[in-house]
Amino acid sequence: MTENTMLFVCPKCGEPLAPDGTRAICKGGHSYDRSREGYYNLLLGSRGGTHGDNREMVLARRAFLSGGYYEPLAKRVSEATLSVTPTGGAVLDAGSGEGYYTDAVERALFERDGKTCVLAFDISKDAVREVARKNKRISLAVAGSYHMPISDGRIDTVLNTFSPLAITEVGRVLRTEGAFVMAIPGEEHLYDLKCRVYDTPYKNTVSDTAIDGFSLSASEHIKYKFTLDSREKVKNLFMMTPYAYRTPREMKERVLTLDGLECTADFYLLTYRKLRNVNK
Repeated sequence: MTENTMLFVCPKCGEPLAPDGTRAICKGGHSYDRSREGYYNLLLGSRGGTHGDNREMVLARRAFLSGGYYEPLAKRVSEATLSVTPTGGAVLDAGSGEGYYTDAVERALFERDGKTCVLAFDISKDAVREVARKNKRISLAVAGSYHMPISDGRIDTVLNTFSPLAITEVGRVLRTEGAFVMAIPGEEHLYDLKCRVYDTPYKNTVSDTAIDGFSLSASEHIKYKFTLDSREKVKNLFMMTPYAYRTPREMKERVLTLDGLECTADFYLLTYRKLRNVNK
């Protein structure tokens, strides 16, 4: 963990955390151990149980994304973040998953100026471990989107790629006129996969993009086809989605026995600015 740990705060009292050997401590006396991988667990009430994506889902997502199938989106997320983030600022990936987009963004920012810090958290400890293995420059914590361990107005840009939208917390941690970059699935995203699984497949509902307290400054529709050429690759795609855990076994078999699949990637990349009167 780097000096950027100072941007995380104690989830119990809100005081800044400071590295102290293998721990992070706050003025209130609360202490958090640093893991072997270099992250801190700042998730309140996290003893026991599994939170967020399990290891199987995390590994499937890592394997799928390493194939470059979502690289066009990662590139555009990185470019959008660079365009709105000042040199030496702070970027927070709120709900980073296994870190595919976080890593792409951090590397682009590091190449640009070497000064902009990137923080990330996810509620899944397995996911955060993967981020830590990818990129040691990213400051990491296990935490939830609805209780972000960040001070008010401390972040220049918040990222959200397919994670729960805790917009009140996003507005709280962003500085005045800070940026919010969000990727959401389009209407036909993975519809081809659904057609192979369900008897009555459905398209995604794309909600109104208006967000109270924010102005939409840019919107981009990214849509293309990609081909999976093996049973293992089809399985990785399926197992990284929520469909794998809420689909009856007989329907799962329909997709897990496929030797290939042509699929549609359909995304909207939205960039917002926090309005001046938010959280004043």
